[in-house]
Amino acid sequence: MKIVRYIPLLVISFWLSACATFISHAISLEDVALPSGPYKVGTQIIHMVDKERKAWYTDGLNGAREMMVRVWYPAILEEGDQKAPYNYNEELIADMIADGFGIPKSIMRTINKIDGNSWLNATPLNQRFPVLIFSHGHGALKTQNTTQMEELASHGYVLFASDHTYDAGLSVFPENRVILNKTNIPDGISDKEKWGLREIQLNYRVGDVQFLLDEMENGQFLPSSLQNMLELDNIGIFGHSFGGATSVVASLKDDRIDAALGLDVWFLPIPSTLIKKNLNKPFVHLGQVAWKEKDNYLKLDTLASVNSAQSLRFDVQGSTHYDFSDFSQFSKVSKKYGSGTIASDRIRFIMNSTIRDFFDQNLKQSISISLNDYKSLYPEIIIKEY
Repeated sequence: MKIVRYIPLLVISFWLSACATFISHAISLEDVALPSGPYKVGTQIIHMVDKERKAWYTDGLNGAREMMVRVWYPAILEEGDQKAPYNYNEELIADMIADGFGIPKSIMRTINKIDGNSWLNATPLNQRFPVLIFSHGHGALKTQNTTQMEELASHGYVLFASDHTYDAGLSVFPENRVILNKTNIPDGISDKEKWGLREIQLNYRVGDVQFLLDEMENGQFLPSSLQNMLELDNIGIFGHSFGGATSVVASLKDDRIDAALGLDVWFLPIPSTLIKKNLNKPFVHLGQVAWKEKDNYLKLDTLASVNSAQSLRFDVQGSTHYDFSDFSQFSKVSKKYGSGTIASDRIRFIMNSTIRDFFDQNLKQSISISLNDYKSLYPEIIIKEY
């Protein structure tokens, strides 16, 4: 009798397993869109150690600040070159995304089928290009905007992105040492304590950016073929969410950065004393129309208003926070879990075009942005010039 009672449970179990398998195949994740530029794109992954800073937390690391850095760059393809995966350690990353957004793991684990457009360790072009640094959001990854990294590299930029160790969703170091995110704010603390912790996190992130800038000059970890590509008189930075805040503060603190762009920036962690300082370099904010926390865009307005260089605000109607990353590009399912009403290909076009225009204008001096043209090209964007 016990066996008979278990049969329905076994049937249900097999049925659910079959459904999960069917769904994971039926709702496949889409490849990264092809970049539009004239250059092929190479990519390298580099383990860097900043011996001047402590690790923050120490488990799994050697006491110094370690970072996994990915570089995208214009490249020469040779026989035998192989495509780089969109992400390494796909199952770990897929489960992290699934847990964060409540998406079935069976769907997200098809992330290993996503193809990018970068060639692993491809030979760098023997030519100098402007440099861009990207900073990811809280709990996210250095690869979260691979679409833009490949697009910009294909148009003649060298791009650096680091996992901000302990603040990234996960970081995987040599010998498969895995470091998970540890920077969620504990319950039951005061607002003063909360923002104090966020400021510590922000300072670590900014330190990562400044270490990358130092490394570009010193070349302790960068191969000479990459270092020789860097046009260090023309450096820009951009970032999403907390990475946008990182980009702003790094730009305020370091004159080596010439232009800054934010993607739906989380301004709240930036101390008021800093937000009121003159950025003194071109700045664009590309984001959703409004945040639930109204003070977030009040800080944006303050920063932009006191900037002695040009500041522009582009509010994209129909977008939400995760539209400004690759997340909305995965599939219709991922769009349902974290995106607005704007079409995936449209937000991708807007991001690729406006980001490239901004850096082309301010680092290459190759174009001049016409806001009148933007109004006709991008009717869904509300434009504010400060």
